[in-house]
Amino acid sequence: MWIHKKRCTAETDGTVMNIQGKGSEGLTVITVEYEVKNQKYQIKESIKLKSTVIRIGFLPIGQRKTPRMPNTFIGGKAVVLYNPENPQEAYLRDNVGIMNC
Repeated sequence: MWIHKKRCTAETDGTVMNIQGKGSEGLTVITVEYEVKNQKYQIKESIKLKSTVIRIGFLPIGQRKTPRMPNTFIGGKAVVLYNPENPQEAYLRDNVGIMNC
């Protein structure tokens, strides 16, 4: 589903329910459950990563990929921005960036 982020003006806390990885080079999908007016919803997004160079002195020997979003563990909290007129239209506020593999 395509999300029109400008319509997502309301904010609520969600809970990480599942994290599903597809190998070391594949996408990792996070599932977050949130509640609006006593109705539960779920959102699934691929986790965006940031890359940090690993060095020995000046020599780069690899890279470390870490999630941009905090609390990426089952039971962790995530901030969900949603459309107040259609709460199913939502996205994870802190899951921003380009890199996701």
